[in-house]
Amino acid sequence: MNILLTGAPGYAGCGIAEVLAAKHKVRGVTFGDTEAALQKCACQEMRPADIADYAACRELLKGMDAMVLCHMAPNPQGYKIPPPAFDVNVKGTANLYHAAGELGVKKAVLISTQGVIAQTPAKTGDAQAGIGPYNFTDSNHGLYVLTKIFQECIARYYFVNFGIATAVLRPGWIVYDGELITKYGEKMDRYHRELIDPRDIGTATSAALALPDLKLESFNLGQADLNLDMTSTQTRLKWAARHRFASLPRVP
Repeated sequence: MNILLTGAPGYAGCGIAEVLAAKHKVRGVTFGDTEAALQKCACQEMRPADIADYAACRELLKGMDAMVLCHMAPNPQGYKIPPPAFDVNVKGTANLYHAAGELGVKKAVLISTQGVIAQTPAKTGDAQAGIGPYNFTDSNHGLYVLTKIFQECIARYYFVNFGIATAVLRPGWIVYDGELITKYGEKMDRYHRELIDPRDIGTATSAALALPDLKLESFNLGQADLNLDMTSTQTRLKWAARHRFASLPRVP
């Protein structure tokens, strides 16, 4: 399968690329230097592009069978005011979906976040992609969660109107097991049930792309004790986290 991976040289994108490139041909997308990006991640091809440019998105998707959307505005600076957050996360996502619809690309994986879910008192809630209930009260992450909600709504629109099947993956706290250093350079000092290694996101992505009957479906990703429903993740994707962060202390 020929797969377009946006955000390929990013913190999560590198782990996803490592898994996908073992079985597929992956065309990565970067906003920066392509040579540096290729040295950083496992994609067989890397293209520079601004996904806020619709024509660029059409070129990126030519010859592709599926797309995996892992792009995001730089955090935290990109989420302090709307333009950078919406240009990358919302406009860029809409451009890619529309180009996919025009070019006949019918399968996608959208890397969303558990932050979109409106938590119930028991924290066991869920949200139907593009419908909700959604979390509109998270002011701690700036505009990040809002743009991810918009991404899921875009996925629903293009599923309904263009038939683009999408697996919406909702990881929690993305950290590489073993290194235990966050994308902000902070060292993890305790276990959290929301932790997920980017390579585990990659295996979930691969499983979703392999589904012959994928529609518009959402999947929560985390450790086995995650306090969100992972029934569809387990039954549809046959997925469980392989990286268990066993070296981190379990603190009550």
